[in-house]
Amino acid sequence: MISENLTDVEQRVLDVLVPGGLLTADTIARNLNMSRWRVARALNSLRRNGDAFRNRHAQWRVTVRQCPLERQSSR
Repeated sequence: MISENLTDVEQRVLDVLVPGGLLTADTIARNLNMSRWRVARALNSLRRNGDAFRNRHAQWRVTVRQCPLERQSSR
């Protein structure tokens, strides 16, 4: 279930974050040819909405398109 009303940048970030993959904000910014600042803002917004998760190594992954049991087991 994807949050509604995503900005263009947020949607582009989600498109880069394939389920199961881990990427840093720098890698995402390079892939999108965007400033790290814009990507970081989008990632933090996605995190607040529950659409993305950052681990302790500053790597991001998508949490949308997962069933609730998969989310709980990954915590």
